[in-house]
Amino acid sequence: MDRPDPQPKHRQVLQPIGRLLLVTQLFALLLMGGGGTMLFLTARDFHRASLWVEHTQKVLDDIAELRINLLRGGLALRNYALVPDPEILHRVRDANKAAILGAEHLQTLLGDDPTQSELAFTLQSEAAEVVGWTRSIIVIAERDGPQALQASLRFRAQRDAAKDLRAALSALENAERRLMEQRSKERALEYSRLQKIAAAAALSLAVFLTWSIAYAAVLFRRGRASIHHLSSSAERDPLTGLLNRRALEEKFASLAAAPLTLVAFDLDDFKPVNDRHGHHGGDEVLRVTARRLERECRDHDLIARVGGDEFVIVLTGVSEAGTAAQVCRRLSEALSAPIALEGQDVRIGASIGYAVSTGDHALAALIAAADAAAYEEKRRRKSQRMTQDAAGQ
Repeated sequence: MDRPDPQPKHRQVLQPIGRLLLVTQLFALLLMGGGGTMLFLTARDFHRASLWVEHTQKVLDDIAELRINLLRGGLALRNYALVPDPEILHRVRDANKAAILGAEHLQTLLGDDPTQSELAFTLQSEAAEVVGWTRSIIVIAERDGPQALQASLRFRAQRDAAKDLRAALSALENAERRLMEQRSKERALEYSRLQKIAAAAALSLAVFLTWSIAYAAVLFRRGRASIHHLSSSAERDPLTGLLNRRALEEKFASLAAAPLTLVAFDLDDFKPVNDRHGHHGGDEVLRVTARRLERECRDHDLIARVGGDEFVIVLTGVSEAGTAAQVCRRLSEALSAPIALEGQDVRIGASIGYAVSTGDHALAALIAAADAAAYEEKRRRKSQRMTQDAAGQ
């Protein structure tokens, strides 16, 4: 009988592994595509929020710098009124120039925000007015002396001419501080989102890798078991479970140098069983024969089905003809016991031959010798039956 094709078993082993690899690759692709996109977008938003925070901080720094330059110019004028040093007036001009540049820079920084731009424009106008007055008073001081400067300063102080400038500075600074608070919260929120997405991606990857490793281990164990089963199936006759001819040859190679006895036989009266009960009946006889052989032989003996109803047994460690003959008689008795088949008892026999080896015979030679002895046994038994039948008549 032909062995079943082991390819489906291979597919059963390889298909789950292939699916695992495919799922792993798809998950990695989705994680890289989806998770990477989310990380990129969140990181982009976080970067944008950080830039806005930096922008707002720059505006606040420029407001503080503008206030310092305006105060520095005013203090310098008062110092000149006390100590009329021309170098002080140079410092006033430098402070005024820095204040004008600072106001213009604020206008540029806030040009994209209509509300802030309007406040910056107001601030720039007020700063220009204060700087213009300061320049005028410098001219007066240089022309008329410190007394005239003191009078102008008192007049300016009484009118509180810098009130609108201070209000504009405070309004712009307060607006920017509110923006700073809002944008800092947005940046913190984006950073929190970035952390959560990264943590979720890492956790998902860790869980999936843990599952895939565990599942791969299960698949590998199943694969090893399946491969072992396939290897075992390749050595076994599918009907009886005994060794096949190829496995017998491979295993005999490790025993050839040791003492042993090879037993060979085929079943007598097997064809009538097939003719009467069909192939399923013949298969049942072969299976029962195999079980009886396994029961009568030792675990380390080799039992093989090498043909339709042909069997070979290698009795390891048996090198005496007398012992081999006793084993063959026991086997013959076991095989001749009735077999229940479709409600009937059928009997078969076996013409058993054997060949003893002390470790110097090849398998083919031993099988040939055992077959010759089995043929002689079959011829002897047939002649004996014919004699008994003739005597009975």
